[in-house]
Amino acid sequence: MLDDDLDDLPDVQPSERERVKAEHELAHKAASHPIRRQLIRAIGAFGATRSELLESTELDEKVFKYHTEFLINGEFLNIIEDKYFLSDRGIELLDCI
Repeated sequence: MLDDDLDDLPDVQPSERERVKAEHELAHKAASHPIRRQLIRAIGAFGATRSELLESTELDEKVFKYHTEFLINGEFLNIIEDKYFLSDRGIELLDCI
């Protein structure tokens, strides 16, 4: 019966204001954390491999994975052929930090 109730709810999309606010909050979370700033700077405009990043940041494997996944899910970071690259959003963030 619960499924039927959920089907009756309209698909509510966030307003433009809510969407922009959420994007700003996510960018703030990415830019305000020192490890994420360190990763963004280490990747830079030209990208870096996982081993290069682990060596230059000296991060624990689990910490590295947690923060890179946050940046990937926030669309600040992409992985292309085993190399980490900043997305357009990531480049904008790099310019701000």
